[in-house]
Amino acid sequence: MRMRFIRILFGMALLLGLAATVQAEVAVAYVDSARLLKEAPQIELIKQRIREEFQARDQRLAEMQKQIGLLNERLNSADTQMSDEDKHRLQNDISARKLKYKHMRDELDQDKQLRFSEEEEKFSRVIREVIQQLAQDEKLDLVLQGNVLWVSPRIDLTGKVLQRLQGMQEQGN
Repeated sequence: MRMRFIRILFGMALLLGLAATVQAEVAVAYVDSARLLKEAPQIELIKQRIREEFQARDQRLAEMQKQIGLLNERLNSADTQMSDEDKHRLQNDISARKLKYKHMRDELDQDKQLRFSEEEEKFSRVIREVIQQLAQDEKLDLVLQGNVLWVSPRIDLTGKVLQRLQGMQEQGN
């Protein structure tokens, strides 16, 4: 992180030095990629698509959790009616089911995260294209994205990029 910060500072100093040497006005802008990935309307559609894709597995896990709850109730309510051996067997069954449930839940969470990352990567390409087009439309020489120390609101293009993404969403792209 510190090394990345130093590289960014060095790059900015280099750009400022080049700008001073050329003595030409350089149009610079900034885009907050984290904000785009949080506020773009397409992200909610991606999340919805992933929820639907994994809905059947989520339902199976909910059913497993319900069964575990029922077995726990049976164990607690049948305290005096069950032999020690039956109680022990039921406790082992509950423990095994809890372990299987945890394993399946972890696997599902990982699969969802992987799918979201894949979709987010595809959408990041769209964002880059929108930023490039906006930069060309506004005749910008340089667009910074990512970690910077401070950005003036007058050079922050994030709102304009979000507007274009919203327009794309409304058009069905």
